[in-house]
Amino acid sequence: MSIRLRLRLPLLSLTASAALSAFLSACLPTFPSTTPAASAVVDDFSDADLSARYNVQGGSWRVVDGALSTLGDRNLPLWLRAPLSKNVRIQFSSRSQSPAVDMKVEVFGDGIRHESGYIVIVGGWNNTLTVIAKQDEHEPTRVTKRTRLEANRTYQWTVERTDGKTLRLLLDGEEVVRYVDEEPLFGPRHSRFAFSGWESAVTFDDLRITPLP
Repeated sequence: MSIRLRLRLPLLSLTASAALSAFLSACLPTFPSTTPAASAVVDDFSDADLSARYNVQGGSWRVVDGALSTLGDRNLPLWLRAPLSKNVRIQFSSRSQSPAVDMKVEVFGDGIRHESGYIVIVGGWNNTLTVIAKQDEHEPTRVTKRTRLEANRTYQWTVERTDGKTLRLLLDGEEVVRYVDEEPLFGPRHSRFAFSGWESAVTFDDLRITPLP
């Protein structure tokens, strides 16, 4: 009996290990071997079906009255399927219905996970800070500026990188923060843009993405 147990346990261990490896492999995101070619994007959200244009992973993301709406999805981004160029200009409008404001997008991420790229937060931390951070909203080298924004006001965003390493945020045409990265994110795992958010009800509209040389 004891011999039989010693013979079976390694077989069970190998089977379990193989099953676990297969499960983990199925859960891991896959990426192309090269960065997909970028193209210009224009989305005025006149089409309520988001699934063809975005990776919808759940949450409250939907089109309401011709604008993209979230009720606050606790960092469950809505990733655009179209890839970004290394240098790019991303423009859109946003309006927060929450006194906390707290509006957020993610740039040069992997198209699946929160904090896989740069995180750009406007009026975060209960409407006290505007931030650009790399792969962690609380990273020590994040760039912050104390700001106080207005709820129920529409802001025009421009998020751009023109030199391959400097990510800039402009609101209503004025630069607010810039993040200079000597090891900039780009490539197959860092080529996507997402609308994101925490707990604020926010609408986004008039997305325009322009590849730059």
